[in-house]
Amino acid sequence: MATPKPKTQEDWDSLRADITEAFSPGAPVQEKDLFSGRTSQIRALMDAVSQRGRHAIVYGERGVGKTSLANILKLVMHRPNRELIYVRVNADPNDTFTSLWKKVFKRMTYNVETGDGSQVVKKVSDDFQSEISPDDVQLVLAEFSENHTPIIVLDEFDRIKDQATVHLVADSIKSLSDYSVNATVVIVGVAEDISSLIRGHESVTRALIQIRMPRMSPEEIKQLVLTRYTRCGISTDADAVWKIAFLSRGLPYYAHLLAMNAARYCIDHKKTAVKHEDVDRALDSSIGELDQSIKEKYVLAVRTQKTDGILYPSVLLACAFAITDELGRFQQSAVTQPLNKILPDKNYQPSTFALHMNAFCEEDRGRVLQRFGSARNYRYRFSDPMMQPFVILKGLNEGRITDQIADIFSTKPQLDLDLEFSNEPLRR
Repeated sequence: MATPKPKTQEDWDSLRADITEAFSPGAPVQEKDLFSGRTSQIRALMDAVSQRGRHAIVYGERGVGKTSLANILKLVMHRPNRELIYVRVNADPNDTFTSLWKKVFKRMTYNVETGDGSQVVKKVSDDFQSEISPDDVQLVLAEFSENHTPIIVLDEFDRIKDQATVHLVADSIKSLSDYSVNATVVIVGVAEDISSLIRGHESVTRALIQIRMPRMSPEEIKQLVLTRYTRCGISTDADAVWKIAFLSRGLPYYAHLLAMNAARYCIDHKKTAVKHEDVDRALDSSIGELDQSIKEKYVLAVRTQKTDGILYPSVLLACAFAITDELGRFQQSAVTQPLNKILPDKNYQPSTFALHMNAFCEEDRGRVLQRFGSARNYRYRFSDPMMQPFVILKGLNEGRITDQIADIFSTKPQLDLDLEFSNEPLRR
């Protein structure tokens, strides 16, 4: 049954509030029905929880939905006759092993009998007035019975600076695994591989199910958008959803932001159907809501001071369209074709903008790009994955590129009215 179109201004305001609530660009997903895709990653996490002695490590780029995945775990792991004990804490740069586990234990309680037959609730952290050791962690978690499903999520693990803390966490996981303790520890952090998270403690890897979070596929972004639009009574078409998927570059943050603002633009103009041009019209508001640090990094990267500086914005935009490998890396030669489409009046060759590519890797321009490999075989990647979509949004919004140019570098499949997409991930 179709949702009736709003009639009064109050109805429109209510619909706008519904859309704003449905999308969460700046916060992890908290509701199972609104979590899109990631089927294999969810299954891998569930397997880790279900197997005694197994734990998990979730890693990937910033902004790909690692925390959302960890949050969904508490919604899918309910089992008959077992109580789920789910604790998630964020690591801080200054955390020690003791401070990290005190955060965990503050969120774990138990009942104590009093002399009059009543009970009082105590925090586990109350039992530790001094240092906490891996043995303490094992003993506490071993107290859970077979009627419990304890899950401990250590999020933002990459932020921990103290090597000893990382070492002790690895020791704790190994001990929990060796003694087959009925509890699961899930490490979550920004990393290319798990070695950079556990920093040389490979002996623990046999106890860890390794879950890499890739960028979202167009199909997953389609699900993300349509689930929320349908819930709110908003319709759309294949071109609009594909545009959101393409501009998002596989990052859920941008998919949420663009879909939300396109719908809000329509609602503000008394429409309930989002078209691809509405996504364009919402670019300005989407850019305006982005983190200020991204905008400042962009300004630093493309600032112009000399005659050769005029190329910087265009070269960075061309980098955003370059074909990449699975790690998001691209060769300098891959920038040539996009640059010549953006600036068609000259025949640019890699040597023409080599200076600019090198400058993007220097402190003076905020190291907006990372460089890997050796001379003549360098590969580049955006240091912050959130920058790549921003550069494209900025280019479209300022008229540096058109939809026609952008389409040349998209992998847009043939779409029909039921919005069937390919599952091929976005790697451009």
